[in-house]
Amino acid sequence: MSNELFRLLASTTLATSLAVALVGLLRRPVRNAAGATVGYWLWLLVPAVATGVLIPAPHGAIVSRAAVFTGHMSSVLTAAVSGTVSPRGRTDMIDIALVLWGAGFMTLSILTVRRQQALSPILRSLTHDPGGFYRGPVEVPMVVGAWNPKIIVPADFEVRYSKDEQNLILAHERAHASRHDGAANLVGSFAVCVYWFNPLIYRALGWLRMDQELACDAHVLGERGDARRQYAQTLLKTQLVAESAWRLPLGCPWQSIHPLKERVAMLTRPYPVRARRIAGACFIAAVTGATTYAAWAAEPAMSAGPKVWIDYRIRMTNPESPDFLIELNTRYVVSSGETIRDDKDGRPLLRAGKWRLGCTPYVHDAAGASTDWSDQKAHGIPIPAAGQILLECGIQHNDGSVQNVSVLAKDGSAAIMDVAEPGSALQYHLEVNPYSTMPGNFVDHLTHRPVRMVTEPTRPSRQ
Repeated sequence: MSNELFRLLASTTLATSLAVALVGLLRRPVRNAAGATVGYWLWLLVPAVATGVLIPAPHGAIVSRAAVFTGHMSSVLTAAVSGTVSPRGRTDMIDIALVLWGAGFMTLSILTVRRQQALSPILRSLTHDPGGFYRGPVEVPMVVGAWNPKIIVPADFEVRYSKDEQNLILAHERAHASRHDGAANLVGSFAVCVYWFNPLIYRALGWLRMDQELACDAHVLGERGDARRQYAQTLLKTQLVAESAWRLPLGCPWQSIHPLKERVAMLTRPYPVRARRIAGACFIAAVTGATTYAAWAAEPAMSAGPKVWIDYRIRMTNPESPDFLIELNTRYVVSSGETIRDDKDGRPLLRAGKWRLGCTPYVHDAAGASTDWSDQKAHGIPIPAAGQILLECGIQHNDGSVQNVSVLAKDGSAAIMDVAEPGSALQYHLEVNPYSTMPGNFVDHLTHRPVRMVTEPTRPSRQ
């Protein structure tokens, strides 16, 4: 569980960072070409890519079948069992990293909630106005709420602003409310809590809020193109924005300090024609779709069955040559029924010098699962029961088959096999430990793809 959580954090951190960087590169050109309203939708790229990473790539159904080798074949059954290794399912390093991440997540979440709760006294003192907004002790107009947004204006709203200025401000805030920008800010604040260790996420939240304001400005000017000068004056009039309002996690306060220069500059540009807006929206859709597909396709294939961790050990000896001794250890993880393939030519089994070797595991069918056991039954091989793992192990030497051995082992225990190579004095002693849950002494992190720890034989000193 901890390994999977760590993998998800790592993969989504990388994906969202690349997405934010891409948005940072495109947001200004898209805004200049298609307008701020269209440019704001570029931010859909970030959650889309994160979702693509979270959805595993599809994997074809794995059909149970025995590996076929030319030459001598035999099936033997052994239930020799050694000591059981108690699976721990996570490593100390991952545990420490997750504890640190959890502490940061909880701390930032509490601070975010408390900062939002500071608005509670204001919300309790609101009075509803017939114009569809609320009045309260605030310094700047704002929208509060993610699902039921409320527009709040200062109690002396009419004193501070003229009638035209009031209409422009309310149009701006209604644009925030109609697009549920508060919900977008909620997602952004949650992302900051989850990825608090990623400095790029803080920059992303600032860019997001700025683009919200620019999009609302563009919306207002799209309806009131004749009010550019007056709108700019209204921005300048609200320069003294309270710092607390700027830091409101889930609100949309009227901002004029940080993005003021860019907002005023946007007012001087003509509103993009419809064709450019459509072209910009199509460009964003294409980039989002292509990037999301790339993130999805880059993820490890979804396992068609439960994963099995294999610890494979083999000793090769030659009684006619006492000095000959080769020992090999190989570790990998595959899905139930999946045959590990050689990286070089795609043929079954792992490559180790002149040998190819490996085991295909099959676990007991869980409720609702159905495996084709016809090949195993045809060879008289028992079907694994609960707590058992069927291992179909093969050995090839110099591209010729040595033995194909079927073994029924206990989950988490060792299966011992002794095999002789036909026509040769070579003897093979196999010890295979299959686990349906990753043991604590396996590796720090494994993906859904096969992982080899040792692939070359080692020769000990002469006996």
